[in-house]
This record gives sequence, C-alpha cells and structure tokens, in this order.
Amino acid sequence: MMTDKFGISLLHMPSDYPLPQLNGVFDAVELPGALLNSSLSVNKLPPLFYFNGLMPGELTRDIAVHSTRIQAYFLQQMAVLLESAGQLGAAGVVVNFGLESCFGDPARRRENIALIRRLTADLLRTGQTLLLPVRIPFMPEAGDSAEPYLCFLNELMCPNIGFVLSVHPHELAGREFKPAEMLHWLRFDTRMIHFVYEPETGNRLVSRLITPWTELRREFRLDLPCLVLPLMSRPETLEHELPILKDLFSTFNTTNTTGGV
Repeated sequence: MMTDKFGISLLHMPSDYPLPQLNGVFDAVELPGALLNSSLSVNKLPPLFYFNGLMPGELTRDIAVHSTRIQAYFLQQMAVLLESAGQLGAAGVVVNFGLESCFGDPARRRENIALIRRLTADLLRTGQTLLLPVRIPFMPEAGDSAEPYLCFLNELMCPNIGFVLSVHPHELAGREFKPAEMLHWLRFDTRMIHFVYEPETGNRLVSRLITPWTELRREFRLDLPCLVLPLMSRPETLEHELPILKDLFSTFNTTNTTGGV
C-alpha cells in the first residue's frame, strides 16, 4: 500500500536559527538555498531533502529578460549549485522562473524556454530534478486550467524537470473546487506538493484542508511528498509549529493504517 510522505519546508526559517533535528520526525524537508554547502550535516535530515531559493526570486523570475552577461553568470552559478546538491544527495531543487509571465508573451516564453533548456545537461549530469512552482489557486495569467503549465513543460523536453504544486489551502476553503480537475494536466509531472500557510497571522493547518489532496494523490497513485510551508519571520514560530505538525501527520498515518481517510 502506498504510504503518505509528509514533511516541512524551512524556506522561510530565520537565517540565524539552527537547523532542527528532523530525521525520524518527517519524511522530507525543503531547505533554503543558503544552506546548500558541503558542510551541511545530512545525517540530521530525512531521506528526501530539497533546496529552494538557490538565488533571489527577483532575479530568477526575470532572468530570461536580463542581459547575456547576467544570464551567463546565472547558468554558471546554477551548474555549481546543482553539482553541490547532487553530491549531498538532494532529491531536487525548486526555482521560480515566473512561468505565468510567459503565457501571454510569446517573446518572453521563447527566451525562458531557451534559458531553462540550457540547464538540461547539468540536471542530467548531477541527477537533480528541477521543480517549477504552480500556484493553486491559479494565477490570473493561467486562467482556470493547468494546461498552460504542461504545454510549457513539454517544450522544455527534459525528463528532469517537473512541478511542485504550491497549494494555498486557506484561499480554497469554502470554494467549490475539484482537485482532480485542477491536477488533470499535471498528474504525471507533479513531483511534490506544498501547503502554504501563515501561522503568525492565525492560520492553522487542519486535516480537512489537506485531505482532498492526499486522497487525490492516492487516486492518481502518485508517490510524491506533501510538505507544509509555513510563512514565518520569528524563530519561536518554528518551535511552536513542529510538534503541531508532527501530531497532524501522525493522524494521517494512523487513519491510513486503520483503513480511514
């Protein structure tokens, strides 16, 4: 039977906060790109670990329209970072190229595709997977369908590129939505799911917000991790969230073994 894999993204962990012990607590973790170096203690990490934010988002979202010199620098840095991630045994990296800005702009689309294709050799050489974020609910540029993302991915023609669904469950609460329809176009290319929430504003993750997606994962027989991504600015937030999330995930694992949700 397929087992749920749950984890946490520490993308917004305060930079001066020490990396908590996660191995044995979560199945997967996503780390900020600043921690991608050879001194990282991978024995403290779960078996599946990813890196996000290798470079500033304001650069990567617009890299295709930057000068040739800046693009060359970006590609050189990505080659080094992918090599480091591969040596550490990472499962992949998340980079936001601002795909939505390409859907209505053919010239920008061509530039973005050409640039990302230039990462193919490094991805294959290092064994890394590049994950492109897809926000849910969809951005206005995408309309009501994930099809534009799939069309973009198909043009890249690289097996080491897939998607991470960035689900904002509190924005979906109370709406009529069908995850199966939302994911239809991306079901074979989705490699990870994020559940984004803001604990410092009182947002809480509860099982009813996550269950539709874990059920969909089983329906489609997708062996991929589900990571919560708390937006936080204070170190005490992480200390507070870790035991809550551990209890939440244990509830899912218990219901699975007893034949429940």
